[in-house]
Amino acid sequence: MIRPNHFYYDLREALGSPKLLIGLVVIGGFFTLYISFQFVYLFVILFAMVIGSRGLIGRRCPKCDRALVESGAEPSKKDAFTIYINWVCPHDGYSEQEATKGDSGLFGVN
Repeated sequence: MIRPNHFYYDLREALGSPKLLIGLVVIGGFFTLYISFQFVYLFVILFAMVIGSRGLIGRRCPKCDRALVESGAEPSKKDAFTIYINWVCPHDGYSEQEATKGDSGLFGVN
């Protein structure tokens, strides 16, 4: 359910829901295997549109539905391969951290 004044935040969450993605895989598998293999192209385009939509919407504030801005990054104290990216809402000060795996070193040795 999309709340009033939170359209983009709720839409991004709905497009990333596992129920939606698994449902699309099941429906796509049925159409591809039992009706025609040519449906695979349609569902590949559909998945690309869902993932692209989430990317275009970007991170949103759950309080005011405005775009979050990256305020910096810091390495983890426990793991050299983990970087924490800080996201902040410029309107109300909401902040969150995103853990990202990265490579460490000159040649990306894991």
